[in-house]
Amino acid sequence: MTETPNEMDSIDAIARALTSGLPANWSEVTATYRATAPYAELDAEVIGPSGESGQVDPLPEGLESYFETLRLQMYQPGKGAWLTARVTITPEGRFSTDFDYETEPAWSIPVNVEIYVADLAEFPREDKYIPDWLREKTG
Repeated sequence: MTETPNEMDSIDAIARALTSGLPANWSEVTATYRATAPYAELDAEVIGPSGESGQVDPLPEGLESYFETLRLQMYQPGKGAWLTARVTITPEGRFSTDFDYETEPAWSIPVNVEIYVADLAEFPREDKYIPDWLREKTG
């Protein structure tokens, strides 16, 4: 019998994928996933031993789908789904997470307001959980 993956399973899958192809002597890696139901962006930054940073490119296979799964798992009826997730990992296996349900994502390109309308339809929020910026955009 197969168990349904839980949030920690998804975070573990993200961590394993993210660290799988890193160069030697990295000191920290952070993946940031910005998402709505119809549109998402993912990037990752690795910090080297001397503090220099660079983008993880190419991104590990499966990383985006692990974040998508995590967003679905963490959806809270009435509260909605987070809009930005950040996972940071060290070589020692320590990790931190941040899930932001309220702040407008820092998209790399301008986005159409319709992505927010679609996200609210897919992940409904009670009025008290709709941030002012989102209410203004979706009218």
